[in-house]
Amino acid sequence: MKIQESAENYLETILMLSQRGTDVRSIDIANELDFSKPSVSIAMKKLRENGYIAVDGEGNLTLLEPGREIAERIYSRHR
Repeated sequence: MKIQESAENYLETILMLSQRGTDVRSIDIANELDFSKPSVSIAMKKLRENGYIAVDGEGNLTLLEPGREIAERIYSRHR
């Protein structure tokens, strides 16, 4: 899978999980995508460093505006 497609997949998954009304953590993404937690943690670090997500002190993920725009665009293509 290309890096861009992978990042889009992670962002879309965060959006979908956040729409369920619960906090989103790396473990939730690992479970949803059936990936290992270490690989998801590495991806989350890259997304955070590039300004797509924020992580609070408890490990909860939030989409920042650039990440939300990408996630919503990808999400709308699949619906």
